[in-house]
Amino acid sequence: KTGDRWCVYLTFKDGRRYRKVVGTKKEAERVEQKLRSEMVAGKWDIYEVEVEDVLFGDLVQEYLNYTEANNAISTTKIKGYRFGAHMVPYFGDITIKRITPLMIDNYKTFRIKEGAAPNTVNHELTNLSHMLKMAIRWGYIDKNVVSNVEKMKFPEKKRRFLRQEEISALLEAAKGSHVYPLLVTAVHTGLRKSELLNLKWSDIDFEQQTVTVQAKDDWHTKNYKSRTIQLTPVLQDVLMMHRQEQRARKFKNEYIFTYNGVRIKCDVRDSLRSVLKKAGMEGVTLHTLRHTFASQLVMAGVPLRDVQELMGHRSVETTLKYAHLSAEHVKRQVLRLPFASA
Repeated sequence: KTGDRWCVYLTFKDGRRYRKVVGTKKEAERVEQKLRSEMVAGKWDIYEVEVEDVLFGDLVQEYLNYTEANNAISTTKIKGYRFGAHMVPYFGDITIKRITPLMIDNYKTFRIKEGAAPNTVNHELTNLSHMLKMAIRWGYIDKNVVSNVEKMKFPEKKRRFLRQEEISALLEAAKGSHVYPLLVTAVHTGLRKSELLNLKWSDIDFEQQTVTVQAKDDWHTKNYKSRTIQLTPVLQDVLMMHRQEQRARKFKNEYIFTYNGVRIKCDVRDSLRSVLKKAGMEGVTLHTLRHTFASQLVMAGVPLRDVQELMGHRSVETTLKYAHLSAEHVKRQVLRLPFASA
């Protein structure tokens, strides 16, 4: 299977291999049965052979080609770096059938000695495991040795989120800058950085007061799913004023967030750093604002399932990392008793 399509692979006696994209699984199975019958009859002069034991580096290239076609650009870049900078130099001359759990455990030790953080090594193992899972699908191997390897254990860092007074201070410091509408949108929607930077005016419905996160011709959401979020009154006002300002300055960009009329495509760390300095804050990123959105919802009593939908989390397990905030918030509600004060 490649993406949402199924393929049929053929191997010729001279070593040539042929792949034909068919369509659905049932269609591929029908083509396969037809070809097998013809092979038995000797029509194609084709025979089945054991799949070659491919080099680790060759599999990586094939896997990254698959990733490029099926994942976001940012995901492909991250995977490309992890494989290219670390795993290919370590495993590159080894065929994938020879890789053992012991080799992977040795790789973990090697990376830690290099100074890599345990969480970084775990991300690399996750990517390696997925690649070997795809190698099973492609018929190169029959088992994933990473499944027998334990991930690194480490104390999980506490996720930072802004308190309400910090949110006010940050947005007040950002007023008048080109990132002000972006930061307000981040706090009020919890969108990922790539989702924010790919928002178009066509995604905003001011009449229904909604913003829809959806795929574009050159970009798709992390989970390939669209989701619609209600605009808060504050965000509605900010975006309407932002659009009026763009029109007044005769900016005609279809993307919402721009700098002097030019779409912002990459990070805004430098601009955000200036805002933080003015606000007397530090260590805040766009992802911090995403955590802030989720944390404030949970502390306001919003059910975790609803938070999961709003955040675009694939599974509720990710959202459960905010569950302790709900418990803490509920615990403190007893202090609201009218006779609780001394």
